[in-house]
Amino acid sequence: MNLIFTKDLVPGMCVGEDVIAEDGFIKLLPQGAILTQVQINSLRNWEIPSIYIDDTSEWTEGKAIAIHMTKKEFIHGYRETFDKVVHAFRRIKKFREGSIAEMQELVDQNIILLSETIGVLEHLQDIRCYSENTFNHSLNVAIIAGVLGKWCNYEGRELKNLILAGLLHDIGKLFIPLPILNKPGLLSEEEFAIIKQHPQAGYQVLKDATIPEGVKLGIWQHHERMDGSGYPMGLVGDEIYAGAKIIAIADVYDAVTSERVYHCKMTPFEALDMLADKMFERLEPVACLTFISNMKNYLTGSSVVLSNGQKAKIIAFNARTGYFTKPVVCLQNGKLIDLQKTDIWIAG
Repeated sequence: MNLIFTKDLVPGMCVGEDVIAEDGFIKLLPQGAILTQVQINSLRNWEIPSIYIDDTSEWTEGKAIAIHMTKKEFIHGYRETFDKVVHAFRRIKKFREGSIAEMQELVDQNIILLSETIGVLEHLQDIRCYSENTFNHSLNVAIIAGVLGKWCNYEGRELKNLILAGLLHDIGKLFIPLPILNKPGLLSEEEFAIIKQHPQAGYQVLKDATIPEGVKLGIWQHHERMDGSGYPMGLVGDEIYAGAKIIAIADVYDAVTSERVYHCKMTPFEALDMLADKMFERLEPVACLTFISNMKNYLTGSSVVLSNGQKAKIIAFNARTGYFTKPVVCLQNGKLIDLQKTDIWIAG
């Protein structure tokens, strides 16, 4: 462990000890947090002179996300990959078959790099301003599954197979009528029954493809839930393939934080509240807790707009579960506010 001057910090470093503000009460960063540029800037704004950085071999060998890419570079890479994804999916829709080798190549050469980029989730949130459709969702879920998979210690070919399953998880929706997919109101029982066929349809399209069975199970089971409330088979607990549980979390998070014809998007903070309060028993708890915990670290130091229109930075999240929209924030004038003690919340 080394003491590093704040001016020398770079994204991707691991915080070796909790970083506490001068008042001794506010935890700016927890031990183990992966530094982003936003967090580094926040430390400099707080005039923290130096912090301890974990430089153990275990960290340097496997845990650091070490791909540095500007937002402009990330968006360019995302759009380039997106165009290839659209082309591949349209071939599958037209011919009911496609080059799985092309999909794997996209994962190996493009998507894995996007998922390992410093600030990837922040960049992904910004990209939502440009466009949203089924193809965007498929690429987003692949990237988020890659991020969460790494947080859950997936690596190598196992991680790439997880990303491939995320990319292909909604392939069955290619064969669902668009009027049903894009319906702005509530679906009828008959329409929802058709929607619920897409995991099975996706599995059928790829059942003879030369990809690992785990990828196919990830596609087939990504709507199964731990309590048996999911579909298409109503599986429970350990009956669900482990990779499908990861994809389920990525799928839910991207869906609720994206604009849809049938709902307005949530902020990442609202999405974390929802995952903690309503989905925790339905999604795999260890992976869900891993996602929530890492996202808390990830969002610390980020800029937000409050419900009263003021701009602020996230300083710390309170210990109480379910209050991600109510952290401690610092206003532009330097004033600290604990949003749990006010009727103000994070609006965006």
